[in-house]
Amino acid sequence: MSDSNPSRPSDHRPRVVVGVDGSADSVAALRAGEWAAAARGGELVAVVAWGVPMIVPRAPIVIPDLREAAATLLQEALVDAFHGRCVVPVRTVIVQGGPADVLVEESRTADLLVVGSRGHGGFVGLLIGSVSMACAMHAHCPVLVMHGGDRAPDAESPSGGRVVVGVGGAASATAVLRAATEAAAEMDAELDAVAAWEDTTMYADAYVDFRSEVQDQAQRELDDAVAAAFRDDRPPRLHPSLREGPTARVLIEASADADLLVVGRAGHRELAGLLLGSVALPVAAHAKCPVLVVPAEPVPAKRTSGAKREAATV
Repeated sequence: MSDSNPSRPSDHRPRVVVGVDGSADSVAALRAGEWAAAARGGELVAVVAWGVPMIVPRAPIVIPDLREAAATLLQEALVDAFHGRCVVPVRTVIVQGGPADVLVEESRTADLLVVGSRGHGGFVGLLIGSVSMACAMHAHCPVLVMHGGDRAPDAESPSGGRVVVGVGGAASATAVLRAATEAAAEMDAELDAVAAWEDTTMYADAYVDFRSEVQDQAQRELDDAVAAAFRDDRPPRLHPSLREGPTARVLIEASADADLLVVGRAGHRELAGLLLGSVALPVAAHAKCPVLVVPAEPVPAKRTSGAKREAATV
């Protein structure tokens, strides 16, 4: 794939970061991260965050024990995911700090961040819904959200390979379409560009012409988005389609027989709540396949405060 993160050095080796907490979702995330790193010729960076519980138990807390528990959890997750046979170089990173802050910080120099939609709670928990959604909102690179039952998107799909991309009228449509095209090429898959439209008038039956106008406008916006993204180099396996219904529902339904669903995230100049809050977040949480959330532009995030980082190569 092309460089989706201008924050990283030009000579940077492709880097796929995976958040780990030992849950089924995080094991699925590790396997997807292996596929993504192999497709890019890069490395897999498995990250676990740990910290002192906010509710202090009666027994004394020993900081080295917390760090060791996180390290053990990380190694066990790697064994569960790969059984000692990962096909790409693996680096492990153990960080003291808040999980969302840690992963967003790691995304600064990453090509892709992979997280599970949900995971274990507790002080070492990384992938509970609020954390994965925070990553989808604030990461500096695309975020791949995996669910426990998901298989890694690859070129060996039993369905023959199908990527669905949600297309809106926002400025991020070009970035989303291009990212989806690259993913479909890696997977040797068909690419369905789906735009949703709906008639929100109370008296639709009395306004047939208005309903037709709304649909026509949606079709024009879809056509314009495809034209702007590809100009004279439109992918031959791209299939645009217009579907009626709320955008999130349409995309979740389309994910039922897809291998990957790609959605956009609002940029600074867009209404973040409109694009991200009402579409990307429910889609990432409820889709029936892995979801790739693509930012329209780099998003500044605060540096991790007081984080202690330990890295090792497996």
